[in-house]
Amino acid sequence: MEFTKEKTNIAKGVAVCLMFAHHLYAFDDRLLNDNNYVPLIPFFNAEHYIGLFGNICISMFLFLSGYGMFLGYVRSQQSPIGYSLGKLKDFYFTYWLYFLIFIPIGIKFFQDITIWQSDEIRYSAEARLFLQNFIGWDSTYNEEWWFIRMFLIIVVLLCPIYIKLAEKNISWIIVISLFLFFVSSQVDYYGKLGFLFWQISFALGVLSAKLKLFSSVLIKFLDKLGAFWVFFSLLVCFSLRFRLGGEVDFLIVSFFIYFTIRAIAILRLSRVFAYLGKYSFPMWLVHSFFCYYYFQDIVYAPQWSPLVLILLTTMSLLTVMLIEYLRSSFLQFKRLIIN
Repeated sequence: MEFTKEKTNIAKGVAVCLMFAHHLYAFDDRLLNDNNYVPLIPFFNAEHYIGLFGNICISMFLFLSGYGMFLGYVRSQQSPIGYSLGKLKDFYFTYWLYFLIFIPIGIKFFQDITIWQSDEIRYSAEARLFLQNFIGWDSTYNEEWWFIRMFLIIVVLLCPIYIKLAEKNISWIIVISLFLFFVSSQVDYYGKLGFLFWQISFALGVLSAKLKLFSSVLIKFLDKLGAFWVFFSLLVCFSLRFRLGGEVDFLIVSFFIYFTIRAIAILRLSRVFAYLGKYSFPMWLVHSFFCYYYFQDIVYAPQWSPLVLILLTTMSLLTVMLIEYLRSSFLQFKRLIIN
């Protein structure tokens, strides 16, 4: 299988849907005003288990980031540090755009919202708190943005090292990444040192790109498997994660991505998920404002679980498409003025 840009977007589209399921179905304690969903199967809450499994989206995004950044670096002919700083700049430009749209809404109109299990106001305009959230070091304004700090640390500190080592000696990537992973057993995975745990999926993405995993003999063999074995393999991934825990995500994520892309193609949904994947980053940034902080009552209004997921996806996608259209129009206008 050739791992094209379209296939990367398909994987990102699946990851963002798993993330939505994770946040919609796995956290009953975050549902306010008696909001809830009605399971598709009345006597079995399969959605809850899908939601728990959906946390694999973190490793998926990191693996795909490592994979894409290594290939992007090779094409760029920049230094590892220069390339990483360029990706950091692109990340911040998008993040700040959505931050400056959604956070002032919270500060102005949602002053009654408190941090979970606390009486502390979530959307405080206090300068220090605002700045810490603005640079991504804190995530009190949106707790699903905890990923930003971890991702920035990986991009700034580890990405240049892993990229350089991939050119010289890949064995050192394995040694360093495994060392950091084992050290992480003593830290909070979602805290300030959480990058020690999550970086291993990023490192495997870099290694997979360097070693051309998706063009390997193994993948060519797997390409011959029929639909039954594709879906059976996804079931095996699902089962392994529940038996062994999320700590093994890095071991199964590359195969899960491969079989997911195959399954989506079999279901003839490639174009749909590729389109979602195209907007996966901004959709991640905005979705929790709808399902948790600002409009939870609207998102859960349909109650039936598939409709709740479809509504959140639609609201997030349409919002992002509008913002991206306005941003594109502004940049085109700016270029016309300058020229």
